Amino acid sequence: MPRIAILLWALVLLAPAPSGAAELLGADRCGSCHPVELEQWKRSGHALALARLSAVQQKDPTCRGCHTTAPADPSPSLSGVQCESCHGPGTLYAPAHVMRDKALSALYGLEPVTAATCTPCHASDGPSVKPFDFDELVKLVRHRPEAAKAAEKK
Repeated sequence: MPRIAILLWALVLLAPAPSGAAELLGADRCGSCHPVELEQWKRSGHALALARLSAVQQKDPTCRGCHTTAPADPSPSLSGVQCESCHGPGTLYAPAHVMRDKALSALYGLEPVTAATCTPCHASDGPSVKPFDFDELVKLVRHRPEAAKAAEKK
């Protein structure tokens, strides 16, 4: 690797994380670069999470905490459980040059989805009658499931 590339990479790794607070962009903005994932999400239970509640529940902060991306924001552009509910607010990691670099996108707030990401809403004290099994249910929301299946077979 040329010296200049090593130096630039070191500067990126040593640079402090951005000081501004990350803000939500909404699924449509994420979908401008990730159209396959957006279409997959639109057909998911997460996309319909708020719509599945009664009108009274849709206004209840307790329900909105798990059924919307931004519980305090009534905007339809953030309704349902969107990308940033799982991956974190995207304004800082959304630029293409950041997203192309795994280390940099993580530094700027892109979060991996783990059981800990899901359990605050899919906990045993929630209204679901079935116990939450992360390893089984994450398959339903894994992006590009055909690619994931191919990778598992290798």
